Amino acid sequence: MYLFSLTMNNRLNTAKGFLIILLFALAHAVTCFLTHGTRLGDGIWLTILTIAMVFCLIRFYHSPFDVFLGLAFMAVFAGYFLGSSGARWMSCAKPGWGIWNNVIVTSVTTILLGTAVLLVVQKKKR
Repeated sequence: MYLFSLTMNNRLNTAKGFLIILLFALAHAVTCFLTHGTRLGDGIWLTILTIAMVFCLIRFYHSPFDVFLGLAFMAVFAGYFLGSSGARWMSCAKPGWGIWNNVIVTSVTTILLGTAVLLVVQKKKR
């Protein structure tokens, strides 16, 4: 219902925001797949990508830097909690999927966090 109440320009901006989120979800998935089994692991890279996604959304919507700090802090901790909990649950539910459990959970978590950030920065603009 929310999407139908937006003007055409706002719909275009929302679509661009979701495109940013989907591109970062893809980057998270590829990073998780390539670095999960390495000695360093995927945690640091996924954290950097999450902060970069929040930064891109903040810059796209011209929000102030203090909003970025708060949302980046929230997104990193929420992403770690949701990702870790989701990966444990998926590993129990589908143990044969291996690394794909982490890739799926990472992508879904990124989309959820990105959508939450998008809704916050859009609300601020109106």
